[in-house]
Amino acid sequence: MSNEDILSELRAWRNEFARSHGYDISAMSATLSQLDNAGERKVVRGNPRQPAPATTPNQSVQPTKAPISVSPDEQSHLPGCG
Repeated sequence: MSNEDILSELRAWRNEFARSHGYDISAMSATLSQLDNAGERKVVRGNPRQPAPATTPNQSVQPTKAPISVSPDEQSHLPGCG
């Protein structure tokens, strides 16, 4: 079975499922929840984890210095140039 066959079968099932529920997203969601609850597999639900607060502020790897211009007319002002 090729990927195209699998995708076309999946899309056909999805379309039939939506059509059978009148394309009502609430009805589809309720049915899927019932299927989850009726299944034998454990469904894990919980609150999302909260990010841990930062312990130290971000620090630059190297200290920053004043920018050096590299335009052609200012090259003579650079150390070692001219």
